[in-house]
Amino acid sequence: MKNRETYLKKYQDLYTEYSAIDHTQVMTPEKKAFWIEGHPEVNKALFLAHGYMGSPSEMLHIAKPFIQKGWSVVGFLIPGHGSTSRVANAYKAERWKKEMEEQLLLVASSFEEIHAAGFSTGGLLLHDFLRRNKAPSTLKSLHLVSPFFKQRFTTFLDGLIEKLLNNISIDPVYFFTRFRDLKVMTLNRKLYNQCIPVTTAREIKKLGLEVYRAEKADIDIPVQMFLTRGDWTVKQASSKKVLERDAKNLTHVWYNDHDPHHLMSPVVSKVADDVQQKIYTFVFGKDDGFLS
Repeated sequence: MKNRETYLKKYQDLYTEYSAIDHTQVMTPEKKAFWIEGHPEVNKALFLAHGYMGSPSEMLHIAKPFIQKGWSVVGFLIPGHGSTSRVANAYKAERWKKEMEEQLLLVASSFEEIHAAGFSTGGLLLHDFLRRNKAPSTLKSLHLVSPFFKQRFTTFLDGLIEKLLNNISIDPVYFFTRFRDLKVMTLNRKLYNQCIPVTTAREIKKLGLEVYRAEKADIDIPVQMFLTRGDWTVKQASSKKVLERDAKNLTHVWYNDHDPHHLMSPVVSKVADDVQQKIYTFVFGKDDGFLS
């Protein structure tokens, strides 16, 4: 498929940019953007957008039943991610937004039907695109897992933290803080940046506040949002407020337990299978027994 080649070529160009920023960086297969071609007679696709410090493959658990159904699955890579912290810190929100628009529209034009799922920062970027643009006619639903708009724990020391801790390894930070939303990065190291790009985190925070403070939008496709009480990253009430403001047709899934930010990741979340099944059921309109 020509559009698949175009999609992957854009990422090859991005990886070349990465090498110019940091000649020591290496893009491993696990962290690259992907376009998994489905059955030729199934002209449908699932578009996936990952979170901060992550990579497209962290979303694959959601996609498994769609792949088995013959769907194509496309993994969007946020520019700067998948490489080193030095590379990540070189990219700003405007570039993220530009690439999201171009890549999502390319995928939307390639299939008769697509559905999009975004986690955390990926959810923020998908939401931001849809608040500024009319949804492509082929985009039929949006699924947001722990979408980020405002952080749960804030500090006035952001500038100092950026100067002192930029690019620090996650291991000492997790060891001393036991910040639960870092745990998945220590267990699934191949999928996550192992040093923390604090400049990138501040850029995400800025974009989240921009969307949070924006005027009401009209997102008219069905939206499904997953939040949990145990999320230490996202201020849940803020995510709820933004989606209730902007989405005309919203289904809210709430986990009232200590499930982590990475709800879709089986290595840390006991509800990962439930998230997977609820997205599948939402898309197909009913539980057809396929996941039984």
